[in-house]
Amino acid sequence: MTSTTNRLVPSTACAAAILAAIGLCEAPHAPAKDRAPTASLAEIAALLAGRYDNAAQVAGGQAEHPPPQHVTITIEPTPRPDWQIWRVHMDVDPDVARDAGSDTSLDAVWAMNSTQTPRGIELVPYTSKPSFDPTSMQAGAFDEAQWLSLSACALSGSFSPAKIVADAPVDEMCVAATMGLGGKRAFLPTSVTRSGDGLQLQLIYFGRPWRVEAHRSG
Repeated sequence: MTSTTNRLVPSTACAAAILAAIGLCEAPHAPAKDRAPTASLAEIAALLAGRYDNAAQVAGGQAEHPPPQHVTITIEPTPRPDWQIWRVHMDVDPDVARDAGSDTSLDAVWAMNSTQTPRGIELVPYTSKPSFDPTSMQAGAFDEAQWLSLSACALSGSFSPAKIVADAPVDEMCVAATMGLGGKRAFLPTSVTRSGDGLQLQLIYFGRPWRVEAHRSG
């Protein structure tokens, strides 16, 4: 095996010459890749804002087991363009709720901070501090001091004025950061795609990652 491997690997000088020749031949003809412009924080807020629901996904998935449940996502702008309030609500069919041992109505509220980092733009989720009721928090009276950062679960990716594709890391740090969230943890978006009238979120459903296919309404 050793002698065969050695025959397949050119000498350092030879390899350098080959790479240089390839570079000289191909470089003048390599097409420049067009990159989508990066959105401003205000553009990100405007693209995300709205009410979305997955009624079409529910109607088309009745043969699935378990069937998809009705989810609405309401993203509310705040006076600060780098912050939004995300409200995730699920209406669970009574039979499905009984099988899963869950309530028929489930909610989670997050604050999302769009921030510029050395790695690029990230969406950093925040959970409300235990002393505050997230359902009573109003986006128009947003107060950063009422929220705790879940920066280990920040979503990064591509942010253009017309499309957002971002994912959170799947690692132990994010898992550890969310351990104290209880059942709300299942509704923490770990993947977000926003374009056209569509918003796709990855949540946890019956213990598995589930992609909600929602569309802007109203």
